[in-house]
Amino acid sequence: MLAQHLKTTAIAAAILSFSAAASATIVTSVKPLGFIASSIANGITDTEVLVPAGASPHDYSLKPSDVQKLKSAEMLIWIGEDVDAFLDKSIDDLDYKKVLTIKDIAAIEPFLLKGEHHHHHHGEGDVHEGHDHAHKGHEHAHEGHDHKHEHKHEHKHEHGHEGHEHHHDHEHEDLGVNWHVWYSPDISKAVAQRIAAKLLKQYPEKKDLIEKNVAEFNRTLDEQSAKIKTQLEGVKDKGFYVFHDAYGYFNNAYGLKQTGYFTINPLVAPGAKTLAKIKEEIAEHKVTCLFAEPQFTPKVIESLSKGTKVNVGRLDPMGDAVKLGANSYAAFLQFTADSYAQCLAK
Repeated sequence: MLAQHLKTTAIAAAILSFSAAASATIVTSVKPLGFIASSIANGITDTEVLVPAGASPHDYSLKPSDVQKLKSAEMLIWIGEDVDAFLDKSIDDLDYKKVLTIKDIAAIEPFLLKGEHHHHHHGEGDVHEGHDHAHKGHEHAHEGHDHKHEHKHEHKHEHGHEGHEHHHDHEHEDLGVNWHVWYSPDISKAVAQRIAAKLLKQYPEKKDLIEKNVAEFNRTLDEQSAKIKTQLEGVKDKGFYVFHDAYGYFNNAYGLKQTGYFTINPLVAPGAKTLAKIKEEIAEHKVTCLFAEPQFTPKVIESLSKGTKVNVGRLDPMGDAVKLGANSYAAFLQFTADSYAQCLAK
């Protein structure tokens, strides 16, 4: 009986120690932040991501297991605005010392895309004929389709709403910030530095390794950026549309020319009128490529590529195909560059 009890106790202890070991020390809201964190924490501690592969942070809800991860984490890294707003209420229950809120990092301020800086680089002849651009605030209402020409850019995501918004930006009157900041190499370096500073407080004995990881992060990022610039040089003048305005920082860093973007709910198939409108836009702007994301159904993409000569590519702002670990952030940028090149070079 005693032997049985000891065996049960040993199993319970083993399970307990396993679950303790399995709980991540660093938790990030979205995977791209996990790329930065796991590069800096390589060889020091584990990194785990809340939003799973294939899910969008814009409409994500925390599960009980996520709440447990947050409670046991030594550090939580989130943006703190827009993209990962699903964490807002849960943050209040955590010790503020273990939370790194990216929007509050002063060093990122000069690099943020906001207001008049957040352009989509239109070439000549990109103004819509037949539209009076003087009447700001005018919306062309279509069935399930807002064709916005007020030239404001409120960086909202319409995921979870039926229908479609088309944004064709010229001047921006608001100061809305694009919070997909992980696509900025400069911002990511600042984030890496802050993660290192927090890790140093928790693991002072690992000072040398932390500093080595930061130096390696910066070096590989600079090397990869130089390669990407060379790789994309030949497609810099090719216009393209995206379905989600997440790529401004990447476009700016590597000189790409995004013509515009369509925000449509990936879970709701757009109606015939919306599809016809998008096809008109593609033809009018001689768009080379239309980039979808993994959550869009193949039917939507097929129907858009039919009847137009546009190439269809895929971009994944969450980097589902890239594994966490050393140099994973540089690998994520390269993965994105390859996705662009494959479609734009056709």
